[in-house]
Order: sequence, then structure tokens, then C-alpha cells
Amino acid sequence: MLRIRNHLSLAIAAAGLLLSLSALLHAQKAQPSASPKSDSIPTFRASSRLVLVDVVATDKNGKFVHGLKATDFSVIEDGKPQRIAGFSAHVTTNVADEPRSVHLPPNQYTNFSTQQPGHAISIVLLDMLNTPRMEQAYARKEMLKFLAAMPPGQTVALFALNSHLNMIQGFTSDSRVLVAAAESLLLNNSGSHLLTTEEEHQNSEISAANLAAAAGRDPSQGAASAILNALGTEEDFQDDVRVRVTLEGIAALARAVAGYPGRKNLLWLSARFPFRLDPEFNRPGQARYFYGNSDAVLETAALLAASQTAVYPIDVVGLEVNGLSISAPSTFTGLQQDQIAGATNRQVTARWDRQEAMSDLARETGGLPFYGSNDLKSSMLRSLQEGTNYYTVAYVPGNSNWDGKYRKIGIKIARAGVYARYRRGYYAVVAKEYSGNEAERMLVSAMQPTLPESTMLLLRVQVLPPDLEHSAVRIDYAVAAQDLSFTDATDTNKDKHANIEFIAIAWDKNRQDAGHVIDTTEASVGTSAFEQVMQTGFPGHQELELKPGSYVLRLGVVDLVSQRIGTVDVPLTIPASEASEK
Repeated sequence: MLRIRNHLSLAIAAAGLLLSLSALLHAQKAQPSASPKSDSIPTFRASSRLVLVDVVATDKNGKFVHGLKATDFSVIEDGKPQRIAGFSAHVTTNVADEPRSVHLPPNQYTNFSTQQPGHAISIVLLDMLNTPRMEQAYARKEMLKFLAAMPPGQTVALFALNSHLNMIQGFTSDSRVLVAAAESLLLNNSGSHLLTTEEEHQNSEISAANLAAAAGRDPSQGAASAILNALGTEEDFQDDVRVRVTLEGIAALARAVAGYPGRKNLLWLSARFPFRLDPEFNRPGQARYFYGNSDAVLETAALLAASQTAVYPIDVVGLEVNGLSISAPSTFTGLQQDQIAGATNRQVTARWDRQEAMSDLARETGGLPFYGSNDLKSSMLRSLQEGTNYYTVAYVPGNSNWDGKYRKIGIKIARAGVYARYRRGYYAVVAKEYSGNEAERMLVSAMQPTLPESTMLLLRVQVLPPDLEHSAVRIDYAVAAQDLSFTDATDTNKDKHANIEFIAIAWDKNRQDAGHVIDTTEASVGTSAFEQVMQTGFPGHQELELKPGSYVLRLGVVDLVSQRIGTVDVPLTIPASEASEK
């Protein structure tokens, strides 16, 4: 028996919605779930986990080495050899693969990826939050050159980051579509309301110098010193905001592409990379710019690893010359030599920090950093080529204690002259149960129309518009139950429990919320019902009253235990003749 609270009806038989859901949504998985025993309910909280490591194998000239076998690879974790449980090779040709087709009945939709298994996809992220306006314009110009020259057979999506993550163009292999989307990007950074590092330092120096001159004092003493301290506090605040927004954007990308099979390459164009994944830096008090965000850094690292996302940081600053900027105001001409030296030292330190952060992000995710060059187009093309030919090695760690600590990975290839690039470790984090506020915040963020569909939970929906007998839009869900976190009841109770939240938001043509509904399901599933749910999907039903008009429904599901999120977009038009005015 399936018992559900909070006004959710089952609607399992509605127009055959749930039939063959498991086969449809999980056709791309390499290891299907074992069939449950007839005398017990299977538990799907795995006691061991499979670690996937994508390996780019190259020769001394940086060219991909073909023809390697599983026997050529050996894996070491924390100094101990591991048994390879799975192996596959992925090579991209210049011919676009035909996407797998998903045939659905009318009024049904899914977030199931049609991408060919193992075919790498790439994400271009233009980071306007951490990039000055002048560098933004140059990065945009180089990005357009890259998209125009993109070789065929590559699947790419385009995103921008300012005060939040924005999807400019979803995944496509059509270069013309990507160029048109890139041309629509604004040249300014008005969405972030944050200063760049260089602007922060210049404003601090200008303000301090002017205040000291007005007071007839040395800038290092008295009121000017107090103002400098206040400006430093403001800079710390902006750095903290920048770190949090950047982490949220990268985490949102990782969640969105989690359901796509194979490797994902994140081409991150920025002038600053405000966090590191190395465990030596991800400790309280170890790095100033982490502030109180160590947990968020760890979570983002885990999401990048789980979604097989490799980061390719690309420095849009290019070649740099030390010294004062030519745009510095005339008041700087009277600065003392120690102030000029201080500004130069900050430039050198900032460049070193940026390049070290880029190297860290690439090393910990299996990507490659690019800095010190003005040819951003070539850097992006090389990232695309380098990240689409790879091998995948899978193993079950011998250490089953998931204590949240960092574990080092070592990959060796038994062929002379072959070099391996791969992520150098992972955090053995245990899925935690989030509070209601955290869960709701993450789901609300995923429901924004500017974000891509999230594929951490795969789902299939049926949306029926109002008719003569129904005044509301009817929404039926089927969530792939293999991805849900069912927990055991007491020893005497054979039921499995799940805690799921459903949300539907209708966005109008102006991207305004025209109506929404949220329901929470707390389900206890008995033996026979559990087996049925595993085959047909976890059901949900909602109804939403809307005025006549055209909308995009974003339908979302979140597992409140594992925090996995799935969303799907549904276009909907309600003619005036088929709905009642409110």
C-alpha cells in the first residue's frame, strides 16, 4: 500500500503516463539495478559507491593516444591499489551523432537526455561577476570567434554569470545558433553590482589619499587609517558575496548536467577564480577568500565529481604588465614610492593567486588551465578538442568509510611516453538530509526560467490544459524511483519511506510568475507498491489555475533527503475559449 499525505492523488493510470518509465529514463545507464527478491524489499541506499574517473591520455606533443585497454591502466587511492570495475573509451568524430529519439504521446514531456552515451558535452561560461567591463568586451569578442570556428560534431551550451547564473543557449551542435545567442549578451556587468579587485584597490587608494590630503595628514594615520579599515571591511564583504554567488552558479551547472551521460567540459572565461578545491586550502582560516564558505566549496567539489565535470579555466586578462594602470586618475602622480611598490606587489600577488587557483581547479577536476595569452579563441578550441576524447575508469573504493575526508587518486598507464590527465581526488562525502529552508531555497533557485533543466532526478510528466470539464491545468508526474532516497522503517515495519516535494510555476512571456503550486509528499511504500513504483516511477499530481495566455511551465521535483532535483519545461497555451477568466 502507498500512503501519501498533503493532498497528492496517485493518478498512476492517467493516460499510460507511468508505463515503461524506468526503461525509458534509464536506458543509458551501464549497470541496471538488480531485480528484487520476491521475499524482501530491496534497499537502494548503496553500501559501496562507484567512483568514475575520466582520463585524457596524450603523447609528448599533447595528442590523444588511441587504442588503450583496461589492462593498460592501474588505479591507486590514498596509496592503495584499487580493482578496476569498469572501463570505456570515448572518441569524438567531426560528424555530429544522431541524438537518441524519445517518442512520447501528446501532452507528455521528459528531461531525459537524448545525448549519445559517452559523447562529451561542453559548457561555455562567460563570468561577468568576476571580470572587469573592459575584459568582458574582449572575452565576448573572442567567444564569438570561437563559436564561429567550432568544429562540427560538438555539443555546446552557453551561460553567463552575473548576480546569478543565466542560460543564454541550451545544448546544441549548431554553431549559428550559438553565435546568435552570444551576440545577445550585454557588454556591461550591471547585474552583479560588485567591483572587481582592481577597482576595489584603486577606490581604496583614491579615497584614502583624498581624505588624508583634505585633513593635511599622512594617509597611514588617524581618520584616513580608519577609513581604510572600513573600506577593507567592504572589500571583504564583496569578496564574500562574490565567492557565494560563484559557488552557487557552478553548483547549479553541475546539478543541471548530472543526468547527461559522459564527460562535461566547463570552459570558464573569467578574470578571477575566487575559490579552490585543494583540501589544503579548503579549511577554516586557511584562505581568506573562503570566509565561511568551506562547506559550499566541498559540496561544489562533490557535485563536479559526481557529474563528471572537468573545469577548463581560461584567463581573459591575457598578458599583463606590472605597474599602475594607464586609466589611473591624476591624483596618483604624487604617490610615494612605497605606495607605487604596494600597488605593483598587489598586481603580482593577484596574478599569482589567480593562476594558482586556475591550476587547482583544473587539477582537481581533470581539466587544463589557460593563462598568459591573448588568444582566447585558440584556448577555447584546444579545451574543446582536449576534453572530448577520453577514457573512463570505474572502481569501487576499498575504503567504505565515507567520512567526508579528501582521498587522493593516482592513475598510471603502462605505456611509455603516455601522459594521463585526470582529477586528482574527491571528497568522500555522505549525502546529508537538508533542512526545509535549505531544500526550498535550492528548489526555488532551480525553478528560475534562466536556468537549464536539472537532470539529477529524471522525470516524465503529463500536462493537460483546461477543458469543458476541468477549469485547471492538470499535471501528473512520474519520477524515476531508482534515483530517490528511500529509507527503511522500523525492524517490524517492512515499509520504505520517501520525502518528495513537487512544484509547478507558470512563467509568462515577461518571465513573471503567473501562478504556482507546491506540494510535499511523505510516502510510506509497502512491499507490492514499492516494486511497482520501482518499475513505473514515483507518482505525483497537481492542479494549477491559470488565465488564458501563453506560458512556459517549469515543473520540479526535489528529494528532500538526498537534495537531488529534477526539472522539466513544458510550453502551454490556454485559449480564452477553454479557460475561465479569474
